[in-house]
Amino acid sequence: MPDKKGFTLMEIIVVLIIIGILTIIALPNYTAMIIQGAAKSAQNNLVTIYNAQKNYYFGPVGNSTYCTVTCNSLANINANLVLNISDNNFTYTCTNPNNDGGLTYSCKAQSNSDPNLSLTLIGGPTNNPPQIILPGGVNCASGGPAPCNPVCTDVPNPSYCPS
Repeated sequence: MPDKKGFTLMEIIVVLIIIGILTIIALPNYTAMIIQGAAKSAQNNLVTIYNAQKNYYFGPVGNSTYCTVTCNSLANINANLVLNISDNNFTYTCTNPNNDGGLTYSCKAQSNSDPNLSLTLIGGPTNNPPQIILPGGVNCASGGPAPCNPVCTDVPNPSYCPS
């Protein structure tokens, strides 16, 4: 009988088990990296919005208010602040939290896939550098100019904190 070469069923099963174990180990790390990347992108977008809000307030038109009421979606933020932000992972809104006629503003980036992941930008004449509040209430204004990288010890899920 000729000698046939090939893999036995047992060898194939062992290889599949090894691949399965490696996948179980690698998948959570990969997911955390995706979340961190999206959060970092949202953080950078909020810094861009912050700079555009300064231009809107102090710019040549001289609005003397921040864009709040008309900046209730990313499309409106892009149109009113002359930006070109594209982000399918987060929903962006700007509001006037103090009801002071647009002298202060708050812009929020809310994750479309995780209700626990949102970043908030607090802006106005007294917020320089801006405060970017990460999940869990970590206020990174004290960490230096935005984008800042706070120690995320009180964040419910540390993978939310941009590194």
